[in-house]
Amino acid sequence: MESTQKITNVEVVQNFLSLQYEGNIDDAFSNYAHQDFYWTVSTQNNEELNKAIPWAGKEHSGKKGYEELITELFGEYEAKKFEVYNYYEVKDKVFAVGHFDFQHYKTGKMAQSDFIGMFTVTDGKINGGQFYENTYAVAASRV
Repeated sequence: MESTQKITNVEVVQNFLSLQYEGNIDDAFSNYAHQDFYWTVSTQNNEELNKAIPWAGKEHSGKKGYEELITELFGEYEAKKFEVYNYYEVKDKVFAVGHFDFQHYKTGKMAQSDFIGMFTVTDGKINGGQFYENTYAVAASRV
């Protein structure tokens, strides 16, 4: 008999992130993201932050918005390290806690930060979430 075991919300987030970092955004979205997916880096509707970091301070909607975010971010930075240390599930939220070291291509400066990614998961799909980081370190590395 074939198993139809449902994967956990933590596994949904882990699989989404694995596919994303392999460069497989299509499968990440088709398998693990809700059609109304949204993502925010730091805070929404923050014009000052958005001036300092173009992909932060605003909502990125859908696969297209997320691809634009990834293109902007990795068009400026090389990911030297991106590690998730722990995942925590609380109701429909999954929190990914970790650290990144990104080096800016033009300035050569490092942006280093602990982070928390908060994902909302419903029926095995990520609706969206928010990424909390040291935005000062990211902005400072750009100049």
